[in-house]
Amino acid sequence: MDRRGLILGLGAAGLGVGLVPGLASAADKAPVKLAKAFPFLDRYLALPAGQRDRFVLAYTFRLNGKLSGELKGAIIAADGRRTRFLVGPDGRPTRLPTLIELQSAMLALDIPADAKIGVQLDLEPSLAPAREMNPRDLAAAIVQANAGMAQAAGMLSFATPRLTAVGFPGAPSGDAILADGRREALPSAKGAPFYAPARLTGAQRLVFARPPARLTFLDKV
Repeated sequence: MDRRGLILGLGAAGLGVGLVPGLASAADKAPVKLAKAFPFLDRYLALPAGQRDRFVLAYTFRLNGKLSGELKGAIIAADGRRTRFLVGPDGRPTRLPTLIELQSAMLALDIPADAKIGVQLDLEPSLAPAREMNPRDLAAAIVQANAGMAQAAGMLSFATPRLTAVGFPGAPSGDAILADGRREALPSAKGAPFYAPARLTGAQRLVFARPPARLTFLDKV
């Protein structure tokens, strides 16, 4: 399943969303609750740090259905204090709200009155993309993300997709270096190589022709 499909699947299971409408803010509209703009972030931050250090929630803002590019706005605390809020050229906030901010703060964005804004939520490994990666770290990220999703979903955990692999968009190809020194080409899905621990045991290193642009979780490969 590709990155977009994974997120829509999580939405159906109660863990994540594709696009959340209704975040538009203008002079004649009240700001929205910060927690609405960042769904499930409170559940993620409520996990002990050691149970979420291998995966992250990534939020991408879209303006009228397209990547928003740079946006400006403010996080407004309950006492009226305003903190600058910025979205980078890639549609992602330069920082995520804190758990305290999510509990009571509001979000106002500087966008046209007739604009429609939404947010796409993704789960991603927290590892930095590199030309050479440790498969054990990737396998640990998969295990932790599955456990974190199950805890966040609670009674709906039976319906959440089971993550089984990590994809490497932006890398044209990759090889697994096995214990005996042999190289085995990584399989591909959606035009990018991926690593599934259960399908490729004994890998010691993963080496790519070019570093991936990002890492993604996959649940059906």
